[in-house]
Amino acid sequence: MVTFNIRTGGIDSGGIEDRRRGQIEFLSDLAPDVLALQELRGWEQGDWWRLWELANAVGMVPLPPVMSRSGRGNHLALLYRPETVRVLGHDADAARQGFYHGLGRVRLLLCDELGITVLFTHLCFLGGDERLAEARWLTGYADTYEGEEQRVVLLGDLNTIGVGDPEPDWSRIPANLRSRHCHLTPGGKFGATDRRAIQLLSEAGWRDAFDLLGLEPHRTAGYWSQDELLDHRSDMTLVNQHLTRHISGAVVHDTPVTRELSDHLPVEARLRTRAVTP
Repeated sequence: MVTFNIRTGGIDSGGIEDRRRGQIEFLSDLAPDVLALQELRGWEQGDWWRLWELANAVGMVPLPPVMSRSGRGNHLALLYRPETVRVLGHDADAARQGFYHGLGRVRLLLCDELGITVLFTHLCFLGGDERLAEARWLTGYADTYEGEEQRVVLLGDLNTIGVGDPEPDWSRIPANLRSRHCHLTPGGKFGATDRRAIQLLSEAGWRDAFDLLGLEPHRTAGYWSQDELLDHRSDMTLVNQHLTRHISGAVVHDTPVTRELSDHLPVEARLRTRAVTP
C-alpha cells in the first residue's frame, strides 16, 4: 500500500506537467497493490483523463475520486490492482463533506484472504483545531465497533508529525506558516507542535506502521520550499487494533528522484494476509 501527496496534481506554473509524468514512471516501477493519492488538483478536467492515464500506465483501476469541496480542489483518489485486490464496497464521501479535503472509505479483499477497510484522506492543513475535529470522525474505526472486529487502514497526508516523533525546531520557518503546525501558548506565542489529532487517534487505538516495526520515523516533507526547509513527517499509514499483527514492512521512498516529484515523499506499507502469532 502506498500513500502519495503529488503536489498540485503534478502540474506546475504554466501548465508544465513534467512532475506528473515522472510520478507515473515512478509508480509504474513501484507497482503497488493499493495506491492513495492526494492533491489531484485540476484532474477533474477532461473527464479525469489524467487519472485514467496513470491507472492504465500502472496497471490499476481507479475508484470514483473523493471531491474536495474546499481547499482549492485538492481531490483524492484510491486505485487498486485487480490481480490482487477485489473491491467489496466504496463511499467517496464517507464524512458527508465533514472533512476539508474529503474522506474516502473502501472495503477490499486482498489476495482472496484478508478483508479490510481502507480510509484515505488529507487532513486539514490550516491548524490543529481543524485536524482534531476531523480525527474525531476516525476514532470509531480504531477497534471493535458495535460488536464488529473491523480491520482498518488509514492512508494519507495527515498534516501532523507522529506521536513520538522528535520535536522540530519550528522557529526556523516563517511565523506566518507556523500556525499550521504549532500550539499558541497562553502568552500568545507559538509553542510546540500541536499533536492533538495524532494523539487522539493513538489513544483511540490507531497504530503507526513504523512504530509497530520499531523503525526510526523518516521525514516525508520539509525538503522542498526554501521557506520550510525543516524535515518532518506528514504522510502516514496507520492500522487499527485488528491489523497490527499484519504489518510486515514500511518505507519512505526518499531518493533524489522522488524529491523532484513532489513536496511530499511516497510512503509504502506492506501487509501480510495472515496475522503473525504473538
